[in-house]
Amino acid sequence: MKSGWMKGTMILTITAFFVKLLSLLYKVPYQNISGDEGLYVFQQVYPLIGIYTTLNGVVLPTIIAELLLTYQYSEDIKRYIKNSLWIFGLVSFIGLFLGSHLIAYTMGDMQLSWPIRMVGLAFLLIPTISYWRGVAQTRAETIHVVGYSSTIEQLIRVMAIIVALVMVQGQNVYKLAYFAYLGGLCGPLLAIAYLMIKKLDDSPRIYLKMTHRPHFFKKSVYLFLSAGILIIFQLIDSFFVFNSLVNSGVPALEAMSLKGSFDRGLPIIQTATVFTSAIVSSTVPQMAGVRDSKERKKVFNASLFMVIALSIPACVGLFSVVDELNIALFKDSNGIGALKLLTLQILFYPFIFLCTAIMQQEEQYSKLLAAVLGGVLVKVVLTGPLTQSLGICGTAIASVASLAMMALINLCQFRKMMYKKSFFNLLKVSFSTAGLWLVLAYLEPQIPNILSGLDDVRVYNVISLAIQVGAGVLVYSLIMGIFLMTSQVASKGAKRRKKPAKKQTPTKRKPAEL
Repeated sequence: MKSGWMKGTMILTITAFFVKLLSLLYKVPYQNISGDEGLYVFQQVYPLIGIYTTLNGVVLPTIIAELLLTYQYSEDIKRYIKNSLWIFGLVSFIGLFLGSHLIAYTMGDMQLSWPIRMVGLAFLLIPTISYWRGVAQTRAETIHVVGYSSTIEQLIRVMAIIVALVMVQGQNVYKLAYFAYLGGLCGPLLAIAYLMIKKLDDSPRIYLKMTHRPHFFKKSVYLFLSAGILIIFQLIDSFFVFNSLVNSGVPALEAMSLKGSFDRGLPIIQTATVFTSAIVSSTVPQMAGVRDSKERKKVFNASLFMVIALSIPACVGLFSVVDELNIALFKDSNGIGALKLLTLQILFYPFIFLCTAIMQQEEQYSKLLAAVLGGVLVKVVLTGPLTQSLGICGTAIASVASLAMMALINLCQFRKMMYKKSFFNLLKVSFSTAGLWLVLAYLEPQIPNILSGLDDVRVYNVISLAIQVGAGVLVYSLIMGIFLMTSQVASKGAKRRKKPAKKQTPTKRKPAEL
């Protein structure tokens, strides 16, 4: 059974990375074909799809699985879950469809109303797809179905969007976004078909009457806050950035292009931090199954070390190569200043995700809300003024400052859980990352000599990127590996010294025979 859950979790982790990778990759041809203005239109509405996918892929199936297992698939709980899902889906659809003009007006662009309506249609599919993913998540032998259905949904969505791009290429960028989101509905429809084919079993185990209503929506909201903070920030940007740029005197077309350049950052950051989901997926169940405070500390600090060991080098590495990555993916270096600043989010986001996920699992809702509201408040207050004064670099500073505030609040909340040796782990990671940075700094002036024969700018940057990433990963792994081996040897030596010497029991001498 345990191996079945481990296999299922591994499949979920791999498919989650694949889905994130697809999310990045399809934005590349979209920007290449429609330009930064087209990407602006698509990304203005995208946070609504981000909310849909976060709810549909992670939040709702997790809560549904928990309730089904708690109430043993009883008819009462199934009826309650399905009714709640349909109420949410219908209210969301009606709100987006009828409120599309108001939302578009608030975003500063009335032509966004039809793409918003198309996104509203997707929320009607939430009740069916979320429920059956929740059912699949309750058993070790079917948990892989969740990952496969997510992959099918995203793969078909990407293919449909690319087909729509090719078919309406050269058309109005708003029409392009409309058909892209319309075609994107094929993804969840085929995912539902796949789930229906699997014929998942949700028959009641025992008759268990529901004596009180579970906090379905409350739990869903708090889990969404822990999993979707970057989407929330992007939604805030959709309402503030374009309006702030126009208010600062930037022409509307240029503001669209600038916002499109800025929007290149989110999929890059999400892909760079995909390891966070794997760490959290393994940490939260372990924390749930342990009651001893010392063991809980041990699990938390092990996860914290993994977060530190991956987020710091990922941040420094991406900061160093984001110029090449920007050109390799999007053909030019527009918005590079803002993208460099956005890479600093990688320092904070994995730690925040780990802490908020643990607080959600332990139902420490007031602490979770304090951290999220602190970050959102900083984001809302800073985004407008900084964007007006510094452009999209100001927007990036507001995003980083918001995550830094959340990380600081989480640090205060979890300070008693941290080992003192966490500081020394930070030093080890920092020293190893310094080695990575020195290698990248050495390679940067050497790359032109190595690739002197290449004329294609895009191919040049792709190969340059591959060389730098490979060298950086190798050097960091070697230095960090040496530190880890040294620490293990030192800890084993300390344990040997602490072992008390075995007391020799005096042998009783037999009395001499007379």
